Amino acid sequence: MITTLWGLALAAIVFFGLHLMTVVPGLRASLRNRLTPRIYRAVFSVLALASFVWMIVAYNRAPLVELWTLGAWARIIPLVAMPVAFALLALVYAAPDQAKIVMRHPMAGAVALWALAHILPNGDAASLLLFGGFALFVILDMPLNDARVRREEPEIWAKRAATTSTLPFVAFAAGRAGKFDVRRVFVRGILPGIAVFLAILFVHEHIFGLPALP
Repeated sequence: MITTLWGLALAAIVFFGLHLMTVVPGLRASLRNRLTPRIYRAVFSVLALASFVWMIVAYNRAPLVELWTLGAWARIIPLVAMPVAFALLALVYAAPDQAKIVMRHPMAGAVALWALAHILPNGDAASLLLFGGFALFVILDMPLNDARVRREEPEIWAKRAATTSTLPFVAFAAGRAGKFDVRRVFVRGILPGIAVFLAILFVHEHIFGLPALP
């Protein structure tokens, strides 16, 4: 049992550590210069994919070690959170300018929402390692990425800081982030987000072994 959970922990450390390395001052630029940008991207992508697969396999093989039990009601949490996360993720790709109005790092926000929404309902050690690792990673990565841009690209950072916010809707509420295009948000974010969410409801048990509905 310990070995299996330690395997998951090691896979998570490798995966998240690999991504956090990109915000270490000077390291990313040094590697890109040594390897060339194309080789750097290829090596990073292969290592990231390999460590991600390793982490998922380790999670699926991990024993069930319950830490808490909240009952069936807790499974409502991801049912409420995931349509929002999928809609935000859809905007990242289909209307990135609208996603930036929500928050400075919309993809990180979607991942954090997904991860946090799955910790309480699951309540086991493996889920805490996996989803807690993702939540902790994106929470740390946002300020670290901001610091890198501020240091390496001050002009871009000045514009970004003036029009976006780390927390959702703060810049929008202050009138600094522009206005939402309601039609684009609905067509490119909300509709595909709901569609993906409904699809996941049907395949969740087959892929992950647990039904999404209470």
